[in-house]
Amino acid sequence: MPRTQAERRAATVDALLDATLRSLVEVGLAATTTRGVAQRAGVSQGAQQHHFPTKALLVDATIIRLMEQFVAGLRAASITGDTAEERLHRLLDQLWETHNRPVIAVVHEVFTVARTDPETARLLAATLTTVHDDIVALAAELMPSYAAAPGFRDVMLTTLAAIRATAQIAAIPGTAGAVPRWETLREILARQFIRYA
Repeated sequence: MPRTQAERRAATVDALLDATLRSLVEVGLAATTTRGVAQRAGVSQGAQQHHFPTKALLVDATIIRLMEQFVAGLRAASITGDTAEERLHRLLDQLWETHNRPVIAVVHEVFTVARTDPETARLLAATLTTVHDDIVALAAELMPSYAAAPGFRDVMLTTLAAIRATAQIAAIPGTAGAVPRWETLREILARQFIRYA
């Protein structure tokens, strides 16, 4: 049966976001263009501009979808354990694994651009806030006893920042001596939760 207009629209948006992500991974943010994305997606430039009038909006939509997949992956990971501490260690391992996926380099590149591009900064700030809220909420579900402590959200946000920064530095060849081993960092981070619980 022929597709509905809504189905065609969704397919076009999916194709554009997939093409944007491929472009960001393969050539980087600076070399990614709306024209190039439209060609990769197999749609007209007019269709691309209809859905995403600017490159910043196109990239932001791609990052939003990537972050939604990131959170969905955490929820689907079946993080279990008999104690809050066991579940905490499994959550930390899952966060570390996710932050070490090659595609996360795309997010880091967008962070750098956001420092000097106001529109990218505005869009990225909203996306990051939502994602962090989702991750804190998931952590609270997994560890309600820790979440009851007044400093839980700050500890969780500090944990995310430490994991992100460590993974970003560790991805640079030759920097092994500049960051702690994951096992060491995980224990330091876990102690913070226990301390504030």
